[in-house]
Amino acid sequence: MRKGQAEIFGLIIIVILLIFALLFFVKTKQSDDSSVTLRSSFRANNLMNAIMDVNLGGNGNPSLKELMKDCIESSSVSSGDCLSSNGNLTEIFGKTLLPSEKYEFTGSRSFNDPNPLINLGSGNCPEGITASPFYLPGDYVFQLKLCY
Repeated sequence: MRKGQAEIFGLIIIVILLIFALLFFVKTKQSDDSSVTLRSSFRANNLMNAIMDVNLGGNGNPSLKELMKDCIESSSVSSGDCLSSNGNLTEIFGKTLLPSEKYEFTGSRSFNDPNPLINLGSGNCPEGITASPFYLPGDYVFQLKLCY
């Protein structure tokens, strides 16, 4: 093989390697959406866990978790427990989420209850990130969904 042919053959190999490197870079750059989804999922789960750990202030006052359970047991949206828990939840979401962020928060006795007693949110939410459901003894289920 002549010297000129060997140089051209080497250049072709280098160009092919550069093309593969460029394709790999483009492919990995396109999958950055997964990290955003993962961050949103962590955020939704952390918010749900924080809500369930809220203590409403001291001696004798029930936790927010207990108020929500009492609301579901009362079976009346207009009960004092429901009004109190809904007000506290709305305040928490207002201070935690951005004004442009929409959410759905439900609390009921079954996982896919069509009419949950606790039903807070900012409108229809067909797509979004759902936190892991929070279960309490007595078949209480609480769900949070952050909308896109």
